[in-house]
Amino acid sequence: MRRQRGFVLVVVLFFAMLLFASTTTFLARATVDSRIARNRDQSARAEALARGGVRLAVAVLLQDLVQQNELGLPALETSQDLWAQVSGVELPVPDGGILRVRIEDMGSRLNLNALFGEGTDDDERVAFLTAFLEKVIEEMPGRPEEKLYEPDDLARSLIDWVDEDEDSLRGGYEDDYYQEQDPPYRAANRPLLSVDEIALVEGFDEPVVEALRPYLTVFPYVDGGGINPNTAPPWLLASLFVGTAGDRRLAGEDQVRAVLRARERGELLCPGELNAPGCTNYEPIVEGKIYPEPAWESSVFQVVAEARYGEIRRSVEAVVDRSEPSQPRFLAWRVR
Repeated sequence: MRRQRGFVLVVVLFFAMLLFASTTTFLARATVDSRIARNRDQSARAEALARGGVRLAVAVLLQDLVQQNELGLPALETSQDLWAQVSGVELPVPDGGILRVRIEDMGSRLNLNALFGEGTDDDERVAFLTAFLEKVIEEMPGRPEEKLYEPDDLARSLIDWVDEDEDSLRGGYEDDYYQEQDPPYRAANRPLLSVDEIALVEGFDEPVVEALRPYLTVFPYVDGGGINPNTAPPWLLASLFVGTAGDRRLAGEDQVRAVLRARERGELLCPGELNAPGCTNYEPIVEGKIYPEPAWESSVFQVVAEARYGEIRRSVEAVVDRSEPSQPRFLAWRVR
């Protein structure tokens, strides 16, 4: 009898432990499933909110145009514009989400396609791109002996990629290098369609392209301009190519500070031929003319809308063209 009772006790204990393990597993699985469902719900809500943030940014950009017309302001993009004032502000929503929308004037970056507009020549392009690439390469992480790039060669390769002829600025044919690749391809001979495309150009590897990315844009593809000193951040102002034709150089610290002080005083930097209220001729401030001619008035903006629910974040990056206010267009769209 004692043996039987002992055996029954062991069996009871075994099934009790089995029941406990099963219950624990079930509860753990239920908790995980609940978290997965909650994360999916929050992810969907965050993406929907981010998409709505892009639409909100478009409305702000259009309202900015209306405000300019009503107040009779010069058609210039500045850091005092409505779109700039609301950029980066956190907006809580009633269901617990948080939305942040950043709006950036594409004119505040260097539009590489602007280097190929009318009135420019290869000598100026090469001089500017060489100086610009030297600056970017020098600021890249790593020791000097690890950055074995030739800025002049890179500049000429980039120009050959975009210009319409098939002759290389270094002699020979543009496609000699590209036809030796696997698979072979040809120079585009058209405006750049993305910053990523630069990785296809002879001499440009991934580290250089990533170092260039914060400086560059390709929008608009045609009829674009250079860096707008009214909206560019300080580190991009240092990429302004100023002086007189044949004797230009990248802006120095004193010139960058002079531009920033003028902006702090609320001055609108303008080309000398624009005689509008509140405008200040930029040439005495930067000590020369800027190449390429800045994009004073911009129709293309980058919008980054980030939404957050708890720990879940989703963002939508879009490039918006407001040149037709009745029908703004999206030139690029990416959900992250």
